[in-house]
Amino acid sequence: MGAFIRAKRVAVYLDCSGSMRAYLPRVEAEIRRQFPDADVFRFDGARVVGLGDMVVHGRKFHGVAPRLREGPTQTMVETLTPAGRSVQAKVRTACEKGSLGAWMDRLLAEPYDALVVFSDFQDGVRLYESKKGEPKMVYSDSSYHKVGGAQKGHTRWQREWLEAFGKAPQGAGPRLYLFTVQQEPQAFLQACVAASGGSATSVSWLRKGGRKAP
Repeated sequence: MGAFIRAKRVAVYLDCSGSMRAYLPRVEAEIRRQFPDADVFRFDGARVVGLGDMVVHGRKFHGVAPRLREGPTQTMVETLTPAGRSVQAKVRTACEKGSLGAWMDRLLAEPYDALVVFSDFQDGVRLYESKKGEPKMVYSDSSYHKVGGAQKGHTRWQREWLEAFGKAPQGAGPRLYLFTVQQEPQAFLQACVAASGGSATSVSWLRKGGRKAP
């Protein structure tokens, strides 16, 4: 897919929203060819949502979540390693509600060497604050609804992610690899990639029906 991934234990997030489903069989076949023991998780969309200092449905989340689209996991549990099955059991409900943000926040606490995300990255990063008990959006770089305001590195959870990914070069955290079939990943996700020493790679040729994966 055009990136060199340095890892022994790999966790993959496949965005299973409607706009992505046509690409998934081909992508998963390539993943299996390169990393037969990778744990491949399938959840709806690639939303990264924060509420104040917490990732919505992340490890530390509590309180009233913003209203978000939810979707049942499409993870094929039988393809996971024993460790991956344990992780899926722990994160399933949270990730069905919190999408990519919940997955990344929770898998940062798991012993993976690389986190790999495949998406069109239209959902974006969305930040909320609680106003009189109700979450209010204060920033969004989603393709569907943009709201100007606080950006990357502003909240505590964003700083914690950057710190966790920044430990990857010393072998104390996972590298982050993003594969996009459409637009560039959002600025904060790109910052996480840079901190980890991973990479962000365009595979837009899949959408255009171009070259085949090697």
